[in-house]
Amino acid sequence: MLRFLNGIGFVVLLIVITQDYQIFAERMLQLFGVRRTYIEAPPGAAEDFFVAASDGEQISVRRWKAAARPSTHLRVAVLHHGNQGTMDGYRTIPQWLAGLGITSYVYDYRGYGRSSGAPSERGIYKDAEAVWAEAVRRDGASPDRALSFAHSLGGGPASYLAARYNFGALLLTGTYTTVPEQARTHPLFGWLASFVRTEFPSRQYVASLGPTCLIVLHGGKDNSMPRWMSDQLIAAYRGRGGAFFAADPDATHDSIVGSTPQLAGPLLGKCPGLRN
Repeated sequence: MLRFLNGIGFVVLLIVITQDYQIFAERMLQLFGVRRTYIEAPPGAAEDFFVAASDGEQISVRRWKAAARPSTHLRVAVLHHGNQGTMDGYRTIPQWLAGLGITSYVYDYRGYGRSSGAPSERGIYKDAEAVWAEAVRRDGASPDRALSFAHSLGGGPASYLAARYNFGALLLTGTYTTVPEQARTHPLFGWLASFVRTEFPSRQYVASLGPTCLIVLHGGKDNSMPRWMSDQLIAAYRGRGGAFFAADPDATHDSIVGSTPQLAGPLLGKCPGLRN
């Protein structure tokens, strides 16, 4: 009996240690580096508000309204920010999309910016779902006329949303195949990747796309996401909406976002289902 109880104690201790290692691993690998910054929306161009996720968390959202007649089939976009950012960092992309006649919804994951709660993979999926539901409610958004855009960490929820609803387009910049695979590339703490439980299987979501047009962008000086991850995302695509890749040889992991209008603009016109 004593041996049995000791065995249970060992199992409980192992579980506790494993959970602690998961937290430690994700912190060392800088997954979910929460920032609480907030800058007010540009008056007249955008508005800020909150939406409730299905579990009650309050998600901070910024809606940038279209500023021109639509030049593509797209009407609405949902933008997913990177790990070390918040929705405040997205201005170039919403303004570019506004000029194409596309209304953008940018949001802070739970635990970021002004959003309540603590980040988790399942929770961030709920956040993305809530923002999409708000786009449908406010703008009558239709999936086939919607764009899911992401940078870095945002690739997971962006791919999930596009695959779940068959969006018209998925635009990924400087992102990964899966979080554990990206974690293994860390120069110091890659050995902790086996303890990471956050998955965000972007490659799997991309492989399940049907009519969605896929565009993947990569920076030649990106030291965070290796080029082979972008290549694998393109290779995983089996859909019928077209898959396109473009690179900026001088762009870093962060600056690739600024190169998006020049790189992705022409490619959107090549997507068969996005032509007006």
